[in-house]
Amino acid sequence: MASLRNRIEAVLLAADKPAAEADICNAVRATPAEVRAALREIAASLEGRGIVLREVAGGWRLATHPECRESVERFLLPPKHHMSQASLETLSIVAYLQPVTRAEVESLRGVNVDGVMQTLEDRALIKELGRKETVGRPIIYGTTDRFLEAFGLRGIDELPPLPEGAPRRVNGEVIPFPVAPAREQAMDQIHESVEGHEGDQVPHAQSTLEHSVADELAHALEE
Repeated sequence: MASLRNRIEAVLLAADKPAAEADICNAVRATPAEVRAALREIAASLEGRGIVLREVAGGWRLATHPECRESVERFLLPPKHHMSQASLETLSIVAYLQPVTRAEVESLRGVNVDGVMQTLEDRALIKELGRKETVGRPIIYGTTDRFLEAFGLRGIDELPPLPEGAPRRVNGEVIPFPVAPAREQAMDQIHESVEGHEGDQVPHAQSTLEHSVADELAHALEE
């Protein structure tokens, strides 16, 4: 019979989304402690190789190493799959200020965002969370588990702190840019934050938003 480690590797390879620890335990008929020990062994064995073991969106998955990002990206992602700056900026606002309405996003970006928001919804990066209990009961939006997967995050709290001068949510309301000239600078900083966030995701593996693994981005961004 195959070793526990080999069986877990096979499960991770077959999974089309991050595998929850409980699901792994059930699949390989092992205890949580045994599975966690095997996951540590797998992560250590991948040290210095082209793939890593990562914990994202409440589960575990095998992914390409960030240092191999450009090669994999050229193989998997034609230019049309790269996010436009408008999409990235809109996604940044939703990620940081969720739950947020379309009107709040438009007030911060200064342009109509109907098309961009629809594209992000179609790509399963944002979703409707419900309605705001104000006049007109506008729809409120937030990010999805697929967003966490695509950008290598275990949770929204792993996003870097908002830069000085960026909008904030206070008592449920979005507080816009305090000074008009700060808008461009703050949005540039938010953009950089979403592209350049770094953080340890799993033992022996470091992940960044800037170095998002191309195979995950392909799933998150293609239609």
